[in-house]
Amino acid sequence: MKSFQVDKKLFTLAILVISDLLAMFITIWAGYQFRFRNVAFFPELNSIDSEINYKLFLFIVILGWLTTLIVTGTYQLTHANLFVLNLQNVLKRTIYFFFILGFVSFISKILFSRILFTFMFLSGLIFLSLGRLLSYFLFIRPMIFSKQISSRLMLIGRDSNSLKLYSEWIIQNRSLGYAVVSRLICSEINISWIDEFQRLLRYKKIEQVLLLPGMESERNFSKFVHYCEDLGVKTNWIPLDSGNLGYWLIPQPQEGLPFLAFSQSKISVSERMLKRAFDVLFAVSALVLLSPVYFVISVLILITSGRPVFYSQKRVGLNGKVFNFYKFRSMVKNAGQLISLASNVHAKDHVIFKDKRDPRVTPIGRILRKYSLDELPQFFNVLINDMSVVGPRPALVHEVKKYDSMYERRLNAKPGVTGPWQISGRSDLDLQTSVALDLNYMVNWSFTRDLWIIIATIGAVFKGRGAY
Repeated sequence: MKSFQVDKKLFTLAILVISDLLAMFITIWAGYQFRFRNVAFFPELNSIDSEINYKLFLFIVILGWLTTLIVTGTYQLTHANLFVLNLQNVLKRTIYFFFILGFVSFISKILFSRILFTFMFLSGLIFLSLGRLLSYFLFIRPMIFSKQISSRLMLIGRDSNSLKLYSEWIIQNRSLGYAVVSRLICSEINISWIDEFQRLLRYKKIEQVLLLPGMESERNFSKFVHYCEDLGVKTNWIPLDSGNLGYWLIPQPQEGLPFLAFSQSKISVSERMLKRAFDVLFAVSALVLLSPVYFVISVLILITSGRPVFYSQKRVGLNGKVFNFYKFRSMVKNAGQLISLASNVHAKDHVIFKDKRDPRVTPIGRILRKYSLDELPQFFNVLINDMSVVGPRPALVHEVKKYDSMYERRLNAKPGVTGPWQISGRSDLDLQTSVALDLNYMVNWSFTRDLWIIIATIGAVFKGRGAY
């Protein structure tokens, strides 16, 4: 079984290498065509010798590019490289390579067009991203969900409740690539407990260990971590439920006394400008490209239930600002007066009201909700800067009134048309999980993660999971 798993992981790693190599070849080929076939940018006549020199130079670029990814550990047989896809690191290392390439070209005075350099740099990032995403969805993701590849994980905690909670979360998030094969309660790390741990380690073929919150109070905690390291077992630790606190624990090196600092969910001015520029471009493109869909939906609503076509509701956005939240109307006109006909799938004190079989939803509205088509007008909210394409779930006014200090941190970012809740279960999520996902997103924001969420949303929309 272990050799089978290793073979599958090597196969997966080979897919990533081939994907990156193809992306590099396509980038270089496109760069060559751009340089010697584009009269608009390069009107001068190019000699055969010049073309041969460029071919040699571009071949060296491929070798240097691939070598950079290899020596920086991109293709190590690790869980992160195989399961999380490590797209962000691949793009960062590509940026480093092109920076070095530009520097070397400058100091060596190699005749290398700046226009071609920029073209290859941008197209390289695009082709690498597309190649990795295609490899993930076509090969890696199906293998993960069919359990052909996974990291065999043991959970160790103080009590059965915490073990059950965290193991269920890992099982629900199978795309992470972990298989929970053992759960072990630890009241004290002593000789008898170590014997049981060793037995399970051999019998279950454990590859990684996850130590749950509370284990750090055990006096032999550090010795056990060293022991796992000696055995070659990767050890992970959740020191606090920091994701639900709305912070992320970041190591702060101090002389002789390491600190773990709570990182706040703030992004820089340049990152906010990038996010806003992308929002406007994406929203305009969506409104133009989907205009026929808007027209058809509007006509269907008018024919089946009359006016109004759109539904407006007060929602709370960035820094507590209340704004008008737009959707296609999916319920009967007097839905507010008929709320007694529906029953909440959540607990009575839950701030979110959802009914899987809400009788107030129209037949057309049920289809719109299932495939999130009712949410398309929210791109107008993006244009007027009330919302972002990706962000936390838009909060209801009465929901915010019940927030405590932790939940209020969700209001530090603009709500999104889509977000982590959209790709993780939507209305099936309880409030705590929904808020935890939002806070985790805010702390770990990156542009590449936004792109990933947008792509994952497409699959979530077609599945219709948690949409009602």
